Amino acid sequence: MDSQRLSLARIKIKFPDDIWISEIFKKFHDVRMEIEYFLPYDLEKSIGNAIVEIIHYNLNPIIEEIKNHRSVLEFSLLEQEENRIKFNVKTKDPYLLYAVINCGALVDFPVNVREGYAYWRIISSRDRIDKLLSLFEKKHINFELLRIGNSPYPLEDEKAKLTLEESEVLDKAIELGFFEIPRDISLEDLANRLGKSKSALSVMLRKIIKKKVVFEKEN
Repeated sequence: MDSQRLSLARIKIKFPDDIWISEIFKKFHDVRMEIEYFLPYDLEKSIGNAIVEIIHYNLNPIIEEIKNHRSVLEFSLLEQEENRIKFNVKTKDPYLLYAVINCGALVDFPVNVREGYAYWRIISSRDRIDKLLSLFEKKHINFELLRIGNSPYPLEDEKAKLTLEESEVLDKAIELGFFEIPRDISLEDLANRLGKSKSALSVMLRKIIKKKVVFEKEN
């Protein structure tokens, strides 16, 4: 199977002030944080689901801060050690993920977070990365392109291949503005346009997004 050499962009992106991550770094400057995974959870309500790891010498007040923050809808502790926690958190889905979907780029997880900035590694063709950065500028997203060059990772064609139906659904969702911020069409209206039930479309879109956004290295 042939591989395609793509570009790898390293981008520093500031989290909005009303997101819980920004609040944590304001109050606990020496926190070490990593976002291990992030995907939409409820597309209709724009809720995202993330798995996050935090390392700090005083975790209890951090846990309370996250659980009680207005942007957090659900918090579940997965692992806890003396100076480390791993947890699942559901929040309002940030527009950054939808921007990546619109531009056809892959996120190389985990995402390192320092001082309220996420350090994303984006893998795609150079023109799609340029399109993504232009969209960031248009949406007034606070970002800095740190580096761009050839990706060291080959992308197998089958890795993120969509079925014909999935491709048609994704193209229509992008065309009708489902991934715009603010959204131009609701999940229910999109489902009606595609002749699908809302629940079936939600499942399909989550599957599509995982294929087209999350980059997983070969072992």
